[in-house]
Amino acid sequence: MEYQLNFLSTTADERVKKHLKRFSLLIYFIIFGVTLFILFRTHESQTYMAQVFEGLNADIEGKITSVEPRMLFLERKIGVRNRLRKLSDVFLQPKARPSIWRKMLVDITTALPPDLVITKIFSNPEPQGKKKAPNTPDLTIEGYTYIEGNNRDILSVDNFRGNLLFSLPISELYPTIKVENNSIYKEEDRLKLVFSLGLYE
Repeated sequence: MEYQLNFLSTTADERVKKHLKRFSLLIYFIIFGVTLFILFRTHESQTYMAQVFEGLNADIEGKITSVEPRMLFLERKIGVRNRLRKLSDVFLQPKARPSIWRKMLVDITTALPPDLVITKIFSNPEPQGKKKAPNTPDLTIEGYTYIEGNNRDILSVDNFRGNLLFSLPISELYPTIKVENNSIYKEEDRLKLVFSLGLYE
């Protein structure tokens, strides 16, 4: 009787083991299948993205190819324009034309704040056979103002300089403008501000 019970117990254990093995194999197959499915879908998505990027790259390259000749044409035109622009000062000599100086004087008076007075405007040409001294302005504007009553804006010279930097043709002919002198001293019980602006080519 004991032998028979042991035999039945052994048979039941083997059945349980076989069932567990089958269940484990099923789990493994499911995991393997899900992994293969995920890998397949990932490969499909990457392939699709690669095709999309290839299409976009081909489209962009086509547009660049169609635009490139026009860009080269424009670059050549710009190069010719720049060369001619460099030579324009030689042929047109804008600083020697009276109309340019008239326009410059109009711009200077337009940019001048109401509290400033200009006393002198003069140029510093290069001496014959010699180089101009460094830090010598090509054009100088001198003037003054009195600091009294409502006129107490000591920044008026800087405002004048800023206005000149945005006026034409001064900003084209003289791109650099510096305050050479900006001093205050007393004159007959009044404070007088004397200034000079240097315009450089």
